[in-house]
Amino acid sequence: MRAVVLDTVGPEPRLRDATLPDPQPAPGEALLRVAACGFSHHDALIMEGTLRRGVTLPRVLGHEVAGVVCGVGEGVPVSLVGTESVVMPGDIGHRRDGGFAEMLTAPVASLVPLPQGMAATGSALLASPIGVALRALEACAVAEGETLVVTGASGGVGAHAAQAAHALRASVIGITGSPEKAQRLESEPWLDAVLLDGEPWEEVVAALTGDAGADAALDTTGASLGRLVAAMRRGGRIALVGQTSPDAAPFAPAEAIFRELTLVGSLGVERRHVERALSLAERGQMSPLVHEELPLSAESVKRAYRAVKGREVLGRVLLRP
Repeated sequence: MRAVVLDTVGPEPRLRDATLPDPQPAPGEALLRVAACGFSHHDALIMEGTLRRGVTLPRVLGHEVAGVVCGVGEGVPVSLVGTESVVMPGDIGHRRDGGFAEMLTAPVASLVPLPQGMAATGSALLASPIGVALRALEACAVAEGETLVVTGASGGVGAHAAQAAHALRASVIGITGSPEKAQRLESEPWLDAVLLDGEPWEEVVAALTGDAGADAALDTTGASLGRLVAAMRRGGRIALVGQTSPDAAPFAPAEAIFRELTLVGSLGVERRHVERALSLAERGQMSPLVHEELPLSAESVKRAYRAVKGREVLGRVLLRP
């Protein structure tokens, strides 16, 4: 099978096109022919060497995968062959090879079947980042009528979280560092306001909420936690779901204490969040945001990497074998 292999990490990560033996499913696993795989900021962090935990090289990256079951291991019903599924990430793209390839193996327990007729392309994003976003919204308990602030609102987790919160009838304020992306986001119905990171947006959040502050927040970047704390009302909740820079984001604990804030970390996704994502997509309340589709190759992965690092991407770049 064709695959893109990451050999070394760093400022100039080394990738190569490779022909690898077709993977063989172990007992309890399925073999999938990949339909599409998202390129995430997570992949970019691995490639540049910032994220090393649980990653061994050489490695086929890519954990946002949808595909068709084309083989099964021992103990798995043959009737599963032909089933279109999205894959919950687990250790895919870390300790085991991921979706930047024509095929991959995955535990049957990690597969969530797709409804008949649902396009596999955008469905690659249903577990991550969409399910990840839903889990984070659950962690900060966003409710109808509340105001939610989302940092990194143009990213995969941030943009899809904004969509889901809008479906819950919350007011959503998105923060982005790009004026170009701000213009594009302003036309989206699932954002009530778009603010630039370079502006004093915490003061604007206060103004938009009658000086009360936001009820909840999703921090997908980790870069502005102190400012986010300052934008919250008393008793507000912040879910920490991402860190795009290795640098610390200090804040004064007294500010969190004074506001009696709840800060909670949110990691990964569970089956119920993927099923919820499927339900929202079927009802038209959630639409996977695909920035660009590229054919599977080392050059395409490099292009996606440069676009993510250059903050050009709104949603996700998809790779298709």
